[in-house]
Amino acid sequence: MAFFQMNFFSEALCFNTDINVFIPTPNSDELLNNKKSDYFKDGYKFQVLYLLHGAYGDYTDWMRLTSIEKYAQEHKLAVVMPSASNSFYQDMFRGSAYLTYLTEELPRYVQKLFPVSTRREDTFTAGLSMGGYGALRLAFTKPEQYCACASLSGAIDICDVYSRFKAGEMGGPFKWEDIFESGSPEGTDADIFLLIEKLKKEGRPLPRVFQTCGTEDFIYASNVSAREKLEKLGVDLTYEEHPGIHDWDYWDTHIRRVLDWLPLKNDSVKEEA
Repeated sequence: MAFFQMNFFSEALCFNTDINVFIPTPNSDELLNNKKSDYFKDGYKFQVLYLLHGAYGDYTDWMRLTSIEKYAQEHKLAVVMPSASNSFYQDMFRGSAYLTYLTEELPRYVQKLFPVSTRREDTFTAGLSMGGYGALRLAFTKPEQYCACASLSGAIDICDVYSRFKAGEMGGPFKWEDIFESGSPEGTDADIFLLIEKLKKEGRPLPRVFQTCGTEDFIYASNVSAREKLEKLGVDLTYEEHPGIHDWDYWDTHIRRVLDWLPLKNDSVKEEA
């Protein structure tokens, strides 16, 4: 894999921000084992995964704490890892427009600079914890842009998280009054389930969803409830639960399951002119 660490000015955020990017390229293992390493073909581009961090994290987390580079190489998948602070992936009331940055500006930027496909069927998003929610937020905000999304131990039901936070049952770095004008996500498009209802009424496509959570995770009960709500809404959902807690051992293991679930071609794809 080719690795790019980039810092650039974002018009949506109004400050410089960082991303890490992996682009499939031949490696020594393929050379030593006489494997096919035909990466560079005219008119072909790579499928791409936008991979999101959780609370307290940033664009380096997945790279430092998992083997995502190795896993993506096996699938010839480009991976983009941005930062979104503790914004819960929203256009903040008092703060920066992270949702706009991630769904509009960043994909345009990446598509201009790297050989990644622009097609919906080749574009995915996934994340852990806060980023698990973020993956669904991106996908259902721009359903014509992403065909699939995946949540690992995700805070999918943001209204439940908010209620538990206010009740003192859950901690976190979230300044709700800065994220939402009313101080609460309730009744807004930040509520994934309300957002899905709106998409269905508008007749827009619904991305497929993969959801996984550890059975000993503090957010497990919320994930079970979110699963039931997604199923009731008719979302194409694949749900899995396994022994585990809210940690990188779980996420490193199950991001591999996400990659197996995604409709990956394990090769570059030809885009029509």
